[in-house]
Amino acid sequence: MATTDTAAPRTELAAHAWAHLGAVFMVQRDVWLAAAQAEELSPPQALALMRLRPEGTYSLGDLARCLRCDASQMTANADRLEERGFAERRTSAEDRRVKVLMPTPAGVEAQARLRAAFRTPPPAFADLPAEDLAALARVAHGLVPSIDPDTAAIFGLPEGPAGTCDTAAPAG
Repeated sequence: MATTDTAAPRTELAAHAWAHLGAVFMVQRDVWLAAAQAEELSPPQALALMRLRPEGTYSLGDLARCLRCDASQMTANADRLEERGFAERRTSAEDRRVKVLMPTPAGVEAQARLRAAFRTPPPAFADLPAEDLAALARVAHGLVPSIDPDTAAIFGLPEGPAGTCDTAAPAG
């Protein structure tokens, strides 16, 4: 019975913490949108670019699943990344029928700029005491194993192996 008694308050506390973190993340939305606009990319195009790896891990189908969009939308995103000189399509080494999207040197530079924007903390973080920042960093680090490696890679986190996004195909 003790488990049931503590589960509800713990769940409520988790929801409360998550709501506050979500609000903090949304404060940075304008920073992220501005970073994408500075690269002349839409937010989905910026996210697609940030997922690319020099070893060509992602096919266009993989990227569509990761970004939860249909294949035609991913093709349009890939077209824009190529127009900007940030990516190029190549034939997959494993299956010549499959095209993979790889970042160009300019794309790797754009990825670094986008990641820098995504990693920029909200201004209020500067006002937090060092011990609170350390506690927040410790908690956040503990959550990283629950994040898929590809999402972690978007933010430039070294934790976890690189892989292929394993998500359900988009509906419709």
